[in-house]
Amino acid sequence: MAICRVYLPTFRRRQLLVRAVESLLSQTFQDWVCELHNDDPEDCFPAELVERIGDQRIRIINHKQNLGATRTFNLFFKSIAEPFFTLLEDDNWWEPEFLRTMISTMAKYPQIQISWANMRLWEERSDASWHDTGRNIWQVEWTEPRLMHWPDPRQMNEALHSNGAMLARSNFDYFPVPESINFAAIEPFRERSFVHPLLFVPQRLANFAVTRTSARTGDAASWMHALAVLTGTYLSEVKLSPEQMRGIWQQARNRSRSTHVLFACAAHFASCRRMIRYATLNDWLWACAYTLRHPLRMCRVMRLFEKKKCEEEFLRFHTQRRQAESQAHNTRVA
Repeated sequence: MAICRVYLPTFRRRQLLVRAVESLLSQTFQDWVCELHNDDPEDCFPAELVERIGDQRIRIINHKQNLGATRTFNLFFKSIAEPFFTLLEDDNWWEPEFLRTMISTMAKYPQIQISWANMRLWEERSDASWHDTGRNIWQVEWTEPRLMHWPDPRQMNEALHSNGAMLARSNFDYFPVPESINFAAIEPFRERSFVHPLLFVPQRLANFAVTRTSARTGDAASWMHALAVLTGTYLSEVKLSPEQMRGIWQQARNRSRSTHVLFACAAHFASCRRMIRYATLNDWLWACAYTLRHPLRMCRVMRLFEKKKCEEEFLRFHTQRRQAESQAHNTRVA
């Protein structure tokens, strides 16, 4: 039995898949097995690639029908024989020391479920070449691994971890995320179900590809709904000070002007309506102007609150578990 199982999902990305597989074969840690999941039943290239490589550790799994990204990713979070598993997306690639560093680090933290490493951002150009942005996802100065406890303010509507640089233990319970979610929100949704603390390894051990095409949908209403339910379920359970509330509004003003999401959140979640008192006149005017510009989108967002109840229930259940977990931890520490 291997130490780690690597899941490699792919969908019509031949050249990128080759790069991802090469980064796996180049790992200095070699005690792994790989499931390469081909989500295009009509594409024979992944199977041909596996046959050409001839490495018995790599097994091709051709889906009988296209499952889509969320359903495919749900296949990977389950109990398996190997102690660890990880996810290598076909457009990303690892540095040679990724598996060795992550597995040796996790050995020092036997109670941790999830760890992840820093990633370098690369942008795809129109000629299919790749540009190194010179930026990592995490701009940090520390060099030692760090435990990340719930609740971190960023988890209100973002994820701390990255799928493509994650290593997980297989002896935990994993929960499938609702298949209806906007795929761009899959990481923050799933992160709510992880037992905390999480472990961040600051070394840049993986590479994130900002591709020109993506499985992440451009459906603005679906994305706005996802942000609103992430925010609403967080604020319903995590009590914030007035200063923190003001900080949330300021952040929403500064980052792509998303204050309209906070108004939508307050309209649906009664427990979040207290945050409206921290909105300024300009925030109200912006929300009104946004609604007038996008009336159909706003109507659809409100309908999605009712249509996608399962997403809200998933987040509410796991957010409450994280809060109970955090309170129990604080009691033990005290």
